[in-house]
Amino acid sequence: MLIQLLTSLLPSLTAPNTKVHLAQHNGLEHPMDVYLAGDFDEWQSWQSRRNFECEYVIGLVELPGTKKWLLAGVYDSLKLNDTKSKKENRDFVYDYRRVPEFAELEGRLILDYTKPRGNYLWLETCLRSMVVSSVLEKPMTVGRFPGFKEVDVSHAELKIIVNQALESWLTALSSVAGVYLISDRTKGEEQLYVGSATGTGGLWDRWSNYANSGHGGNTRIRDLHTKRGKDFAENFRFSILEIADKHTGKEEMMLKEIHWKRRLLTRDSGLNGN
Repeated sequence: MLIQLLTSLLPSLTAPNTKVHLAQHNGLEHPMDVYLAGDFDEWQSWQSRRNFECEYVIGLVELPGTKKWLLAGVYDSLKLNDTKSKKENRDFVYDYRRVPEFAELEGRLILDYTKPRGNYLWLETCLRSMVVSSVLEKPMTVGRFPGFKEVDVSHAELKIIVNQALESWLTALSSVAGVYLISDRTKGEEQLYVGSATGTGGLWDRWSNYANSGHGGNTRIRDLHTKRGKDFAENFRFSILEIADKHTGKEEMMLKEIHWKRRLLTRDSGLNGN
């Protein structure tokens, strides 16, 4: 079914002349975060080898924790750029064009496929076991606001939410004050930070600060920036411990914050310095 779908949109695309790029976490970033941020095409163009010596490339992004893959795009006019620059040991840079015939399926078509070891496969080698799982009604993006108790977003997702000012998130987070939790999931360095947000902008204003800086001005988190470098916040996750009316006084919110710091021991073994 898959090859019929592909060739119905572009007859010149065939199994022998097409490669599939199965984009997974590369040790630095997850391609789904890159895709949702709108940067996948530029990210994919940097390669460590001559991986795109073919007529067409199908870019697929792994849906984390599954054996499903999202279609990012189909590309042609592949040309290795003469200028080679180093970027995280990727020194082959490709120019290419997004094939317009597949625009309606980009971000919507989901395939089932159990990936072997390689990330760059000829289409003819994986066609038999790669099947269409579903076609989303709309292109995938960060989901709607799930409710205050269910919020658990990565720093990369938070940046997307803030940069795109996603309406359901903006409406909800700007309507309340609250006490929030930052969980640093960096392996071997797991720590927690408790903070609070007050004022007219509520949680939205405070979390916008974290989206832009990563540290929000907090001393111990800034120390992580100094220690780890620019990607220091890549394993941060943000959740909400308690919400309150935006007009709640700062003193009352501080007492709520202190309560959670004590319960979670974030002063003794976490990232809270006071």
